[in-house]
Amino acid sequence: MSSLPAKPEAMNPRKGPANVADLGPSDPPEKILSGKEVYTLDVNLPNLTSASGSWILNFAQLDEGSTPFNRPSGTLSGPVPILKVDPKYPPETIKENIEGEVVLYAIIRANGLVDSIQLVRKLDPRLDMNAIQALAQWKFRPAARGGKPVDIEAVVHIPFKHHPPEP
Repeated sequence: MSSLPAKPEAMNPRKGPANVADLGPSDPPEKILSGKEVYTLDVNLPNLTSASGSWILNFAQLDEGSTPFNRPSGTLSGPVPILKVDPKYPPETIKENIEGEVVLYAIIRANGLVDSIQLVRKLDPRLDMNAIQALAQWKFRPAARGGKPVDIEAVVHIPFKHHPPEP
């Protein structure tokens, strides 16, 4: 897990989900987390959707403020997936050579469950829905700050890249 530099843009603390509709088409998905202490988690899966098998989660504490006196103290430990579900990659989408990445926004709650999932970047309606359904089933050991579980918001990159079976 590595820290990305936080942007000094002023933001009010947010305890609910972001509005991804405000994100411009050329904006990087991580702009949703601007002004916060952002971390990256690579989740390797021996999955069917990608040759690389990695989901990338960029995350920040949900209720973090932008001014120094509002910032939570202590180190944020990242969430740890304890139940992972790979999205379905239907054979017809493989035959149609549909490859790329679905990007989702979600909140991972202090109880380890995922909610408030929103589609940030589309790929194909079938793959978009499969990615949302898969992420909704994930369970995590929650992120924590100062030993206490906390809600985090995450931008999740889900790859869809076909790799033919080994001969």
